[in-house]
Amino acid sequence: MAIDPKYQRLKTGAGELRTPVFFYEYKPGDGLEPGDVEEKELHRSMAEVYNPSMKDWELLDTKNTKRAVTINIRDPLDEYQPTNKHVVEIQDFHFMKNDKEFLRWNVVDVQPSPRDSRLIKIILAVTS
Repeated sequence: MAIDPKYQRLKTGAGELRTPVFFYEYKPGDGLEPGDVEEKELHRSMAEVYNPSMKDWELLDTKNTKRAVTINIRDPLDEYQPTNKHVVEIQDFHFMKNDKEFLRWNVVDVQPSPRDSRLIKIILAVTS
């Protein structure tokens, strides 16, 4: 069986998808105290993490953004679809809140990657 001549390799390959990311959803807790939350892990993936482009910053200008990154993950299709109600934990020492905790990033925008339709581009921000 021959390889389809129209097939193009991913520009973002396994070598670039090397940072573990975890997607969570927060739900109100059962306690009586306001602000009690439970987190539910929705999805795990490996991602390419990079600085936001100028187009990404245009989306971020409307938010009160302290810090921002853009990630690419393989499209999980029906298994999981990220939304702006989810939060992401990037497990890299560059993104630590303190010595024991990773930052939690809010999902600002989700779109197909402009470079490859097999990837999803997600813009993340830490807001105040």
